[in-house]
Amino acid sequence: MNKNAAKYCGMKEKRNTIVTMMIAGGLAGLGAAVFYLSGIETWMVQQTTVPGMGFNGIAAAFLGGLHPIGAIFSSYFIQHITSGGSYVDKTMYCAQISDLISAFIIYLCGFVFFFKLWLNRYLDKRDEKKAAKGGEK
Repeated sequence: MNKNAAKYCGMKEKRNTIVTMMIAGGLAGLGAAVFYLSGIETWMVQQTTVPGMGFNGIAAAFLGGLHPIGAIFSSYFIQHITSGGSYVDKTMYCAQISDLISAFIIYLCGFVFFFKLWLNRYLDKRDEKKAAKGGEK
């Protein structure tokens, strides 16, 4: 998670980044192979929705805080919202309302992450200024 910490510990951070990306790509390829070789009919999904699954995977990982356990729970959450869109009353709402709701949730999570990052930077700068003023005296 932190290149500088890995470098400080003596790890080869560039090599580990490449190996991690290779493992992720291999797992994605394995998942796609299972998806296509097992037959699309067994998954009960249209081929046009396949690109949306990748976007939902990114959203689930982001919503889960980039943690494996969090990604599992957030993917179930997003899938329940998405599948619930097919059960809404079509005379009042369109089926894409579920995508709008999940996108709104993801944007709010992104805002929280951005605000947390900004607040941490602000507090670090404030602490550095206090330490500099304390060192002058």
